[in-house]
Amino acid sequence: MTRDHKIAVEMSQAWLKDNTKRYAFKKLEREIVQTGACVECGSCVAGCPVDALTGERVESKYTPTLTGKCTSCGICYAMCPRIAMLEKDIIGEYRSVWKVKALDGHRRQDGGAVTAILGAMLDKKLIEAAIVVGHSKDNLWLPAAKKVTTKDELLTSGGTFYTHAQVVEQMTNCFKENLSNIGIVGTACNIDGIHRLQSHPGSIFNVDPKPPTAFKVSLFCMESFDYKGLVEFLKKEEIDINKVERFAIAKGEFMVTVGRETKNWPIKDLDYIASSSCAYCTDFTGMNSDLSCGNIGSDDGWTTVIVRSKQGEQALKLAIEEGIIEAEKLDENAIQAVINTARSKMHKRYKLESPH
Repeated sequence: MTRDHKIAVEMSQAWLKDNTKRYAFKKLEREIVQTGACVECGSCVAGCPVDALTGERVESKYTPTLTGKCTSCGICYAMCPRIAMLEKDIIGEYRSVWKVKALDGHRRQDGGAVTAILGAMLDKKLIEAAIVVGHSKDNLWLPAAKKVTTKDELLTSGGTFYTHAQVVEQMTNCFKENLSNIGIVGTACNIDGIHRLQSHPGSIFNVDPKPPTAFKVSLFCMESFDYKGLVEFLKKEEIDINKVERFAIAKGEFMVTVGRETKNWPIKDLDYIASSSCAYCTDFTGMNSDLSCGNIGSDDGWTTVIVRSKQGEQALKLAIEEGIIEAEKLDENAIQAVINTARSKMHKRYKLESPH
């Protein structure tokens, strides 16, 4: 059968118009070509339906260049292998997305969903312990992963830390104590470590005749900070980290609460103290988790909860039935806010000066 390439291109344009936000070549040029992230594959040039792009050789380097009139059809941007466009590639597979608010005394940070859900699981013996992050004994706000086995212990461990904590090590310590069902709260990098253990054929999750289980809760994370750098940053701003009551990141701002006063800075002002490992991470929501939780997409006082697995679904349902959370399905615009933030983290790695 003879195929008609022109009709195929028209169908591609129609799909993009109905399913994605379309961008002009200028955006691709700014984010990919000019930063040096371009792999010189020619997808954008070959895919342009109006032949507005040309692959020019600039000092022997193949460079996509706008030589005609761009119609902003979106094909060049969508088909670039360096661009994350599809929802599943940006925030992963999921079953449903909710905004959740803890009731009674369960709220510690934002909507308090994580504390409430894990508390219900501990009460119902669905997990034997939870690994959470709290203050270390020696340095306030230097995070320390710890095991909690009761809801009351869990309620004293709320809050968000923006420095790495060794939750996978603490989980393994629980397994050494012959505990089998553990809930873990961590960022995407922590969750990836656990996912690697669960998927690797040589790990205890797969060789043990009675393998343990790990219920994974990922916290939305744009980046973490070097603790020493954070202390110095606050000191420069005349803030003693030992007097900080709350850290938060929302709407591109880093916020610090001391007493009744909250100070905030653009998050980009702290880029220089970001952990070096964060430059290699592109996962904002924690795609390998059972539940992903954060404040993007929900109103103040609520937590956005992405349900990814059957176990995550059951845990959320339990907390609703126990009357300890209020939950509503998140609308498309709110989900898009999460996607936009996740995409910006994915593409942040390309915001470099071109070496060419």
